[in-house]
Amino acid sequence: MKSGKWVLLALVLFLASCQKEDNEIVAPQTNLRQSYLSAFKFLKAFNPQLSQDLVGQISSEKISVSVPTGLAFNKLIASFTNAPDTKVYINNTEQVSGETENDFSNPVLYKIIAPNGSANYVNLELSPVFPEMDQAMEKLLQQYQIPGISLAIVKNEKLVFAKSYGYANLETKQPVDNQSLFRIASISKPVTVVAILKLVQDGKLKLTDKVFGANGILGNDYGTAPANSNVSAITVQDLLEHKSGWINQPNDPIVANPTYSYKELIAEVVQTRPLTYTPGSTYYYSNFGYCVLGRIIEKVSGKTYSAFVQSEILQPLNIIDMRIAGNSPQQNALNEVTYYQPDDNPYAYNISRMDANGGWLASATDLMRLMVHIDRNNQKSDIISKDLLNQTYMGYFNWSHTGSLPGTSTLLTRLDDEYSFAILANTRNNTQPFQITEAFESTVKNQTLLKTDWPEIDLFTNNPANAQ
Repeated sequence: MKSGKWVLLALVLFLASCQKEDNEIVAPQTNLRQSYLSAFKFLKAFNPQLSQDLVGQISSEKISVSVPTGLAFNKLIASFTNAPDTKVYINNTEQVSGETENDFSNPVLYKIIAPNGSANYVNLELSPVFPEMDQAMEKLLQQYQIPGISLAIVKNEKLVFAKSYGYANLETKQPVDNQSLFRIASISKPVTVVAILKLVQDGKLKLTDKVFGANGILGNDYGTAPANSNVSAITVQDLLEHKSGWINQPNDPIVANPTYSYKELIAEVVQTRPLTYTPGSTYYYSNFGYCVLGRIIEKVSGKTYSAFVQSEILQPLNIIDMRIAGNSPQQNALNEVTYYQPDDNPYAYNISRMDANGGWLASATDLMRLMVHIDRNNQKSDIISKDLLNQTYMGYFNWSHTGSLPGTSTLLTRLDDEYSFAILANTRNNTQPFQITEAFESTVKNQTLLKTDWPEIDLFTNNPANAQ
């Protein structure tokens, strides 16, 4: 095992031009514009184990209830107000407000039957109370003028906290929720690392394989490097470790030519940009190197980069919403936030071409769903062997990766080999691109380590939207 020193990977700064599990309850596709529920509570009068009433927040598709740490969920009575002549069911059991006791330790889906016989479905989402974190997040929203934040925390492979703050869209006042999708920028790189390791694990690739030239995986697909350039010495591991030998001078090729295809981009670098360092000798953070890794995945697997990651990594883990981002507001995915940048245009970049180095969309919860399967712990089976993980920074007890794009600040962290967390925001300080992610790291890390009364429940399985 590698030592537990803190490893902070450099974040990508684009400054040059700047299915779910079989037992999950899934609502049928019906009209959800009206839930027919106008109030929902767990009242102390009917639940003596409560110290106070718990009031739910209702939207058309879910009821959100903040619950105290340590509460047993197996015997609770809900009180609710439903529209006249409607009936409320859980499974096939009709619910009576203030009377029907249910086990809420498993996912619960309310079905409301309207007078005309149509059915509306509303998920119940339980979220543990963490007032210190709530206060810290509200402070960050104000201090850094962040429109919206989404946060998810795992402890010992259980999702123990998932909450969102602020707005996904300022103009419509649409709030961020735990299903909101964000551009995750360079947090895409750990996803690419996992994909490469999967190919190694399956015997289709070796980390020591050469990349370019006659004996390389990509051969001369992108043209021939100048004689004696040493480009043919670059290995897969060199690209993973940012040690290819290329640097971002005179510019980062990923942002310098946004209209180029992958082939044009890589060909220009291979054929015209000399190596500054001997491959494998010197660390220099490289978006371009991860772009090349994406093409290696395509060449070896016979699939597009995104198709391979989705079929071989994400879908087996029941992660269905992650996808490569579009470039314009018109290309926004369902549940994707709007991005804000006062001094730059978040939609002026070729995000979709950044796929392997910075192009993914994800929710904070989905990132945690991935993390619990690459953390070398034993409660949930890893999709990559411990030996392979230990050959990368994922073998460290502590590691962190940041992501940054105009309109995007993100952080993915492994802490003390016990916790993992992801925090995503839909803005960035363009003059101090590290500012928000640094604040995220110190704030969430400190609040997480200070908390001692974590809930026993696992929100991956307690909330239908989070089910693993």
